[in-house]
Amino acid sequence: MTNARNARTTREKAAELRAEAARQEARHRAVLIGVAIVTAVLVIVGAGVLIQTARQESIDAANDTTPPANLVDGAVVVGKADAPVTITLYSDYICPYCGLAHHANKEQLDAWVAEGKVKLEYRLVAFLDQASTDNYSTRALNMVAAVVNAKPEAFTVVNDTLFSEQPEEGGAGLPDKHLVEIAVAAGAPETEIRKAVENLTFRGWVMSTTEEASKAGVNATPTLEVNGTAVKNAADAESVKAAVEKALGAG
Repeated sequence: MTNARNARTTREKAAELRAEAARQEARHRAVLIGVAIVTAVLVIVGAGVLIQTARQESIDAANDTTPPANLVDGAVVVGKADAPVTITLYSDYICPYCGLAHHANKEQLDAWVAEGKVKLEYRLVAFLDQASTDNYSTRALNMVAAVVNAKPEAFTVVNDTLFSEQPEEGGAGLPDKHLVEIAVAAGAPETEIRKAVENLTFRGWVMSTTEEASKAGVNATPTLEVNGTAVKNAADAESVKAAVEKALGAG
């Protein structure tokens, strides 16, 4: 009888221990679940804050139309201020005809600038964001604005490189990483350029200067003007040469 009672007591204690163990395990699971829920909520809230912050930064960038430093009357100017002829160029970095015009005229323009005969006014625009899958026109011009702001003497090399490496329409443009590399290779400060590229710092200005070009009657790229008069075919070096020589003769 005693043995039976002892056995029963042992079984009851074992049952109580198992029950207590089960209760502790349940409490442990509840704590873990609670921690997981709190962590998930914090992650979601944190992600929401990051998304909202990024959205606000994007809105701020679009609304901030502050131009880069070192512009002259809104343009990037190359050449002597008192040159008798001013060539104004409206270009978009993904526009293939702009690339053709650049390559056709580059040697001739460089020579005129070196001789002090011509001053170049670059009024770059982003008309063709829809011609790429990643708003390349805006991204490229934003990088150029950062270069002009930080290291204006690097502009010519950057401009040449962007047209030499011009992506085809309809696909992705050059990635941001490579845009930074192009700027740095031309002598621009990496930290400043990278920040501007990553944050699209000059996007508002890009939108503004593009709109100003439209209001000025420029509705196609390339547009090349010699002392305010448009050359019919900007990619025809002989037509550009004739217009410049006429302007020089008139001066």
